[in-house]
Amino acid sequence: MTEMLDATLEGRLLAQRQILAELLAACDRAGGPLSDWVRAFVADDYGPKDYAEDPGAVPNAAFAVENIIAEEKRMLASETQRILDADARG
Repeated sequence: MTEMLDATLEGRLLAQRQILAELLAACDRAGGPLSDWVRAFVADDYGPKDYAEDPGAVPNAAFAVENIIAEEKRMLASETQRILDADARG
């Protein structure tokens, strides 16, 4: 039962990521300030911004959530870039 729930959740998240990536790519195609935002989104590395990370520290729950969010943004940016690259190839 848990495996089916996990697979369902993963499938839904993947579908949402793909739809968001397509929307972001469409925004980029439209040009203007929104295109600039999409390009900045795709170029970001989503690492820690405050430079206060301590590699020796034990991560807490808040850090874990931030890391998951950053990883999801990286995956969305990567999927968006893949679509933009495919568009450029024609």
